[in-house]
Amino acid sequence: MKAWRYEHELRRNAKPDLNWRSEWESMGEYEIFPKDLVSMFWSSRVPGSGAPECLIAGAIQSVENMGRDVSRAEKLFDEGLKHFEEGELEHLRATTALIFDELSRAPILKDHPYHTFERPLSWKEVSARISHENFDVEASRLYDSVLGGWLGQISAASMGTKFEGFFGKQLEFVSREDLTKYVEEEGGYNDDIVYEIVAIEALSRLRKPSSRQIGLFWLKHIPFGWSAEYIALENLKRGIFPPDSGRFRNPFQEWIGAQMRCMLYGLLRPGKPYEAAQLAHMDSIISHSGNGVYGGMHSAVLTSLAFVFKDPRELVLKSLDYLPERSEFANVLRKTIDWCRSCRTWRQVRDWVEEKFRNYNWIHVYPNVCCVVTALWFGEGKFDETMEIVLKMGFDVDCNAGEVGTILGVMTGSSLIPHRWAEPLKGSVKTYVKGFEKVSIKRLAELTLKLSEKLSC
Repeated sequence: MKAWRYEHELRRNAKPDLNWRSEWESMGEYEIFPKDLVSMFWSSRVPGSGAPECLIAGAIQSVENMGRDVSRAEKLFDEGLKHFEEGELEHLRATTALIFDELSRAPILKDHPYHTFERPLSWKEVSARISHENFDVEASRLYDSVLGGWLGQISAASMGTKFEGFFGKQLEFVSREDLTKYVEEEGGYNDDIVYEIVAIEALSRLRKPSSRQIGLFWLKHIPFGWSAEYIALENLKRGIFPPDSGRFRNPFQEWIGAQMRCMLYGLLRPGKPYEAAQLAHMDSIISHSGNGVYGGMHSAVLTSLAFVFKDPRELVLKSLDYLPERSEFANVLRKTIDWCRSCRTWRQVRDWVEEKFRNYNWIHVYPNVCCVVTALWFGEGKFDETMEIVLKMGFDVDCNAGEVGTILGVMTGSSLIPHRWAEPLKGSVKTYVKGFEKVSIKRLAELTLKLSEKLSC
């Protein structure tokens, strides 16, 4: 239908209603930038752990991490803090908008080390820089490995939810024996898994899935996001689709969100890390770009390789083949491996990570991939020991624990995950996705295998 004709018919058929009550007074109830949201940008608590957070500070430091001059944004930040402290929300709205604008056009610092690395963006560019090697996987153990991956992810992430947003030294008081009681406290609730569930729904329904189509499923099923995903959802609802949805005015584009959710693609492509990386790239560019996308690819690759490699150290080393070699993400990974090799304990690596990334946000992909790799390197494939390490490495603990739990669960299968981790879940996971408020973990494994077969056709 022609839009002008539709509008013309509305006007032509309209008749004045003299009894109509004016709605102008109710207009004041609507807020384009709700006060609760603008306040959350400046001061909030992480829902599961209560850790303090300032998202605006994170936005500024992230853009600086990408080699740009943020001095103008920092000046506005000082003004914003005063507005926040004095409760001047009208001024705070304007200052917040100005900060985002300044960050979107912050000048490049040509001598910043960030610019010495490659940052291929399109899949064609990325594909030309990574290994295409695949491996055979024994079909008879696929279901138990996939089920183990889901059990490991959900139980570990539930535990980590209680501790995200703190440095590792602040978590030393937690004993290994007490870890699983926090799985029970959270009751299997997991906010990170929502994107994987929506992806399963999208891939199951779509004949030829694409970033654009999965983004539309986000709009249908995901009510709210944070940091990179918040910006992506705002872009998507305005018709800004991938890859622009992930990088247009998105200061959080190299945070952990893609790495958090892309283990699914390793479960879908067991022993096929190249294909897992391709699917992860398709998903990641909805909300991320550059090194943030490589983080998504890496979690997919590690999960896919876990069906083949039973030594976590070999697994980590092999994963390097599926990253753009000259990217900063790959460089961070190599340096972390070097530190793991040279240090006697994981706590020494933790000290290095905290110092190396002191000017990075706790949700940034770099310190968190360091935590994942360190836990795998020193955990010797043992679930309890590895979970203790990933917890006490700190940073985005639930995301990191979820990734490590997936990898170990695939390696060992569901039967070798300690019962005390699986038992509190009572066989299901709870989310805030409409239509998926409570999902059977076995059903997730079955859907994953069915979808894997579909993608192989």
